[in-house]
Amino acid sequence: MITGPLKWYTVAETIRAAVHADLTVTPQRSGVVPGAIAWDECDCGMLAVAQNRVYLSDAFPEPSTAPAGARCDAAWEVGEYVLQLIRCAPNPQGQSLAPEVVALDASAQEVMRDTYEVLKAMSETLCRMHDARDISDFQLLPLTSQGPEGGCVGVEVVFLIGLWRN
Repeated sequence: MITGPLKWYTVAETIRAAVHADLTVTPQRSGVVPGAIAWDECDCGMLAVAQNRVYLSDAFPEPSTAPAGARCDAAWEVGEYVLQLIRCAPNPQGQSLAPEVVALDASAQEVMRDTYEVLKAMSETLCRMHDARDISDFQLLPLTSQGPEGGCVGVEVVFLIGLWRN
């Protein structure tokens, strides 16, 4: 069971490390970050995990709606995380106003491979953590495409982790 003052970081780093290890093309930057994930620099690869919020729950994954005093009895703490894997997007070359179709196709293949590898690594790792009783429950929300924006494109997954209160 994951406990202690760095329990939420432990969850984030475990997922980040599992995804990073399973990628065919590893990004140049990879880490757990505070707050919202910023695309400060699209240097052709970034894998980041951030925590959005933590709340009490009596019925995972729903937030507790009990009066303030009854929250002391909530069964779980739920952490909401976001994982993003960002790559460089194709850009116009020379006098062209749009990227070449072959570059767009290659980028699409990379993003779709990332989709497969991210979901596979996350689901396998979360199932293993659940079976080992490191976490009480989890939920993967739909993976969404990101970008192109600022020369970057990629994927994002929001996921919920339930931990027993301690």
